[in-house]
Amino acid sequence: MNTTFQKINSLPVPTWGWLGVNGTDVPAEIPEIVPCKKENKIVRVPDSVKLFSGVLPVPELETALGADATNFVQDHWNCGITAVVPAGTRPEQPIFLSYHIDESNPAIVDRNTLVAEEGSEVTVVMSYLSKEGVSGFHSGLTRLFAGKNAVIHLVQVQLLGDTCVNFDNIGAVTQENGAVDIVQVEFGAKSSYAGCKTRLLGKGSRMDYNTIYFGDQDRSLDMNVVAEHAGPKTNSEISASGALLDESSKIFRGTIDFLRGAKQAVGHESEYSLLFSPKVRSRTAPLILCGEENVEGQHAATTGKIDENKLFYLMSRGLDELAAKKLVIEAQFRPATEKIPDDALRHAVSDFVEKRLNKIESLSQ
Repeated sequence: MNTTFQKINSLPVPTWGWLGVNGTDVPAEIPEIVPCKKENKIVRVPDSVKLFSGVLPVPELETALGADATNFVQDHWNCGITAVVPAGTRPEQPIFLSYHIDESNPAIVDRNTLVAEEGSEVTVVMSYLSKEGVSGFHSGLTRLFAGKNAVIHLVQVQLLGDTCVNFDNIGAVTQENGAVDIVQVEFGAKSSYAGCKTRLLGKGSRMDYNTIYFGDQDRSLDMNVVAEHAGPKTNSEISASGALLDESSKIFRGTIDFLRGAKQAVGHESEYSLLFSPKVRSRTAPLILCGEENVEGQHAATTGKIDENKLFYLMSRGLDELAAKKLVIEAQFRPATEKIPDDALRHAVSDFVEKRLNKIESLSQ
């Protein structure tokens, strides 16, 4: 199947076209989508969480990746869960979902819906893996509904191979004093498109979003994060951190949108990107939209080479230059990877980065 996803990761308000950050149309060659086999997915759900085979009566959510990507998953999904965490429930173990691309399942299209009812708290861990050398396709849609005083922790880890294309789409809404805490690890795939939009609807609700990315070879990453403040005293924290090497490229869009009525809302957005090659391309589009006066919004972006003083310090402790640079990259990722509650997956992330770093020539330049 050949298709073109239109208006992927569009900014809420367009800027100058020559910057190339307003969004893009993405042609995609999609392998045959067959029912996901048992051996291509791992699903572990705590007993206290209720699973549903049908569709929950939840409102449709806007997503940052765009309507085309959302509709594609709704029409073609071959795996995923619909779950409700009952009011007051706080399962000790996370919901764990892992999807694996191979020759028998070259296309993973997962649709996941999670509703956390009033006063509940749950952690969801999702991973996307692939068999080496398989030309694969992933498109996912994850919808989160955090009720009053409910908390959802979402950890997504994308470690797809060099011959895969990735589309990952998150939409969330929070009620009064509800919260979503999202960690995205974007380390794999030849081309990766990731979007996350959270509507902070209820008073005092919040979103914490933390993404780490890693680009090497000619890998391309395209990311779009939107915090939409609709309720008063809402809070958002958007943080992105990554490293680009060889001839890789990335676009990171971070938008804080204060709607009318979001009085005393606070939103912060920051990005820190390390560049290890003169051939990389890094673009950042921080955006603050303000429809309410009594709000606080801040954004910051730092892009550049590794700090020479930090490098000198590490080398003075006996490390050679290459080992010191590897240590800096790994340390930059650690605050996010430490939030992965699954030991095996955390080690898989570490091994994935280490193997890639060992192959990279530009790191020694």
